[in-house]
Amino acid sequence: MANPSSISGDSTVRASRGIGSDGKTTPENSFILPLTPPASDGRHAALTPAVKTVIGILENLQHDCLPTNGLATSFDLGLQQYSQLINALQDRPSLGSYVEDKVRVDYDPESESLNIRMPAPIHDFFATSVADEINAKLQAIVERGNETGEFAAQIRNGGSSRIILKEDTTVGEESEASGISLQRHPERHPDGQFQHCKAAYPGVVLEISYSQDGKDLEKLAWDYIQCSNGDIKAVIGIDINYGMKESTVSLWRPIYVHEDDEELDILDVNKVVAGEPFRAADGSRLNQDQVVPLMLSDFATDILSALSGSISLSITYKRLAELLDQAEQMHQVREQGRSSGIKSQRITRKRKRPSPSADLIRSDDEADFRRQEQRAMERVAAEDGDFRPLTRRRKP
Repeated sequence: MANPSSISGDSTVRASRGIGSDGKTTPENSFILPLTPPASDGRHAALTPAVKTVIGILENLQHDCLPTNGLATSFDLGLQQYSQLINALQDRPSLGSYVEDKVRVDYDPESESLNIRMPAPIHDFFATSVADEINAKLQAIVERGNETGEFAAQIRNGGSSRIILKEDTTVGEESEASGISLQRHPERHPDGQFQHCKAAYPGVVLEISYSQDGKDLEKLAWDYIQCSNGDIKAVIGIDINYGMKESTVSLWRPIYVHEDDEELDILDVNKVVAGEPFRAADGSRLNQDQVVPLMLSDFATDILSALSGSISLSITYKRLAELLDQAEQMHQVREQGRSSGIKSQRITRKRKRPSPSADLIRSDDEADFRRQEQRAMERVAAEDGDFRPLTRRRKP
């Protein structure tokens, strides 16, 4: 078993609006801005120092100039600055695509904080392994072939894909500088999720935290449940710690309370499993026979799961500890270059990548200029019937 204390801690960078360190932990809360903000005079204005710093960090990540092992960077960024950042990323298509695909960026307009995260390998290995364990249990139910199996067959593993929690009641606002409407719907990228094909929200969500990343599992669970109107029926939160503290698991569910002076039931959040340890600081296993009590009915809203029955998909604490051990081993082999990792023994001479032909190279700016030039010529041609735009003939 890998020694937990040998896993290197996550590298954390924190900056404020003035680009000075303030030690502030960014809330795990992000909201949606339109993907295409309206054009404004300030779109191409000079970038503020804070936005320049964010762009610089993202560019360094893109070009492998920063360590990404558990990177967590936090900034204070006002609404106008965030609008400028969005425009700047849109003006840099390559960087914008990289950020959309590879980097987890969360923005909270209420606290005006931006958080950039690149999880460490142990985080993703462990999250994927736990999700695979749940998926294997679902597939076993599918093989039964009855109504329950048909229900389970429609549940999909959504990975860390975005969840927009639209059932909150926060009123939208508008940025005075840019005219951008802020839709106050929290946006989440969980570490795992399972959703029925016909459901609006996943029924089960998985979040993994480790001591350095500042993730507030309790708040995340609250937002998932409250802002989905209880359609997210189980939030599993696992806190990984190395060397100093126990690793723990928690489980939250919605609970409906009726009070005499209230016409409607009150949606509350019930912590069913409260930070119970499954592995000690020294790596030994704890409470091996206890389980995370998942039910098949948790995987979809009540309307869809009414016929699913009371079938258990519980995961033992022993199994969680085994999966964490394996994730640590994978992390160590990959990140620390241990000799235990098996590699090819073949000795080769590397061929250099051939350079593309010069006549095939065309920058985005050049291509855009040519398109604008062609459109201008066509407009002139439309206004002057005797004018014909020049066309290039290919050489025979």
